Order: sequence, then C-alpha cells, then structure tokens
Amino acid sequence: MKLKTISITGLILTVICGCSSQIEEQALNSGQPQLQQSNNYSPNPETIKRLLDTKQCPGCDLRGADLSRANLKGANLQEADLRGVNMSQADLSEANLIQVDLRGANLNKANLSRAKLTAALMNWTEDSKTPGSYERVNLQQADLSGADLITAYLRGADLSEANLSGAFLHSADLGQAILTKAKFNKADLFGVKSIGANASEVDFSNATMIGIDLTDANLSKANFTKANLFWGKFGNANLSSANLQAANFAGATLTNTKLNQAQMHKTYLHAAELTQSNLNGAILTQSDLSAALLIKVNMSGVNLTGSNIKRANLAGADLGNANLETANLTGANLTGTNLTGATLMRADLTAAYVTDAVLKQANLQQAILIGTKLSGTQLDGANLTDVVKGDTSVSTPISEQPHQHFH
Repeated sequence: MKLKTISITGLILTVICGCSSQIEEQALNSGQPQLQQSNNYSPNPETIKRLLDTKQCPGCDLRGADLSRANLKGANLQEADLRGVNMSQADLSEANLIQVDLRGANLNKANLSRAKLTAALMNWTEDSKTPGSYERVNLQQADLSGADLITAYLRGADLSEANLSGAFLHSADLGQAILTKAKFNKADLFGVKSIGANASEVDFSNATMIGIDLTDANLSKANFTKANLFWGKFGNANLSSANLQAANFAGATLTNTKLNQAQMHKTYLHAAELTQSNLNGAILTQSDLSAALLIKVNMSGVNLTGSNIKRANLAGADLGNANLETANLTGANLTGTNLTGATLMRADLTAAYVTDAVLKQANLQQAILIGTKLSGTQLDGANLTDVVKGDTSVSTPISEQPHQHFH
C-alpha cells in the first residue's frame, strides 16, 4: 500500500508539473502576461559574491538580489534567472544577458549599452501582492544604446525616457510597452511588434522600422524624421502632431489613423493606404502620395503644395480649403471629393476623374485640365482663369458654368 501511495503521489506531481510547464509555455506563446509565483526570493549571498568577484555567473539563480550600482561591465550572465533583481544604476554595459529572465526587475537608469539581450524575458507579470494588477520591468531612463535586443520579449515593459539609440530590436515584442520620450534614433526595429504601445514623443528619427506593427499605438508628437517604415502597420494609431518629414511610408497601412496637424514635408507615401484617416491641418508639402489609397480621408485645410498625387484614389475625400497649388494629380480619382475653397493654382489634373465633385469657390487658375473628367462637378464661384483645357469632359461646357471666372 505504501509503494502504491508513493507511486500515485509521484504520478500526481508529474501531471501537475507537466501542466504547469505547458501553461507557462502557452502563456509565453500567446503573448499574455505570465503569473509570477512569488516576490519573496532568497538569493544566495555566495552566488552574489561570486558574480561580483568574477563577473562570471551563467545560469545562476539570482532572483531578488540587490545589485544596484554594481559594476558588472562585460559580465557573463547568460541564461541566468534575474527575476525581481534590483539593478538600478548598475553598469551592465557589454554584458552577456542572452536569454536571461528579468521579469519584475528594476533596471532604472542602468547602463546596458552594447549589452547582449537576445531573447531576454522582460515582459510584465501579474503582481502577486495585488491580484489583477501587473508589474512592469522598470527600464526607465536606462541606457540601451547599441544593445542587442533581437527577439527580446519586452511586452508591457516601462521604457520611459530610455535610450535605445542604435539598438538592434529585430522581431522584438514591445506590445503595450510604455515608450514615452524614449530614444530609438538610428535603431533597427525590423519586424517589431508594438501593438497598443504608448510611444508619445518618442524619437524614431533615422530608424529602420520595415514591417513594424504599431497598430493602435499612441505615437502623438513622435519624431519619425527620415525613418524607414516601409510596409509598416499603423491602423487606428494616433500620429497627431507627429514629425514624419522625409520618412518612408511606402506601402504602409495607415487606415483610420489620426494624422491631424502632422508634419509630413517630403514624406514618401507611395501606395500607402490611408482610407478614412484624419489629416486635418497636416502639412504635406512636396510629399509623394502617388498611387495612395485616400478614400474618404479628412484632409481639410491640408497643405499639399507641390505634392505628387498621381493616380491616387481620393474618392469621397474632404479637401475643403486644402492647398494643392502646383500639385500633380495626373490620373487621380477625385470622384465625389469635396474641394470647396481649395487652391489648385497651376495644379496638373490631366486625365483625372473629378466627377460629381464639389469645387465651389475653388481657385483653379492656370490649372491643367487636359482630358479631365468633370461631369456632375459643381463649379459655382470657382476661378478658372487661364486654365489649360483640352478634351475636358463636363456635363455643361466650362465656359457656361455659373458663377465662375474664366478668361
């Protein structure tokens, strides 16, 4: 009977351990915060001393250790368990932190420049002291410049004002992380997942962000100057008052995105999708919107002077009072578009579809209307002085349109 009891107990323990391991793995794969079993760690003083003396402690269990202000430059801590450690203001520059577990750690103002953090676990965990709340890894004002964070798991981490200039973050997970005022200039964020991240006032200038997923992210007042965001995803994101000058958004998805008051001088948006986005008051001078999808966008008051909008689809868009002076709209679809009070002086509308549009009080002085389709378009009060026309298709000849100025 005793052997039978031991056997059954062992079987139960095996099943429990197996299930626990499986649950943890599933939680990690699903991207959900994992439960932290305990914050009451008891680090071994001898292990801590060995680390401080030799800077060699790969695979060590240092949970809950106080290593604040420690000099661990170049230390080898690969695969170490560093959950709940206090490394605030510690020097971990050039340290080997590959596959370490830093969940619940405090790295406030730590120096992690050029450190190797490949596949490191720094995701948020449920606070055992306060059920239902989550404990974030504290990386506030940390120096991660030039650090290797490839495939690092930073979901929910607090990187406020952290310096990640020149860092490598290929395929890292920054979902729901706090990135307020962080610096990512010249960083490589290829394929990064940052869904729902708070990244207001972040510096992404000159960063490589090809294929990045910033869906639902708060990017208000962020700086993307000269950043490469080719094929990036920004659906439902907030980019209001952001600086996107000379950035590459070719093929990017910006559906239902807030871009009001954004600075977009010379921004490259070729074939980008901006359907139903809000660009009210944005500055897009000399930008490239060729072949872009701009269906039902709000571009009222937008400055598009000298922009390339060839073959773009602006059906149903609101361009009231917009400045399109010298803009290239060759072959563009402006069906049902509101251009009331818009400035189109010297704009090229060759072969453009402007059917059923509203051009009341618009200024089309010296505009090129060769082959332009204007049937059903309202031109009341429009200024058509010196327009260049030829084979223009309208329901009523331009010379007979009411309340227009045409010479």
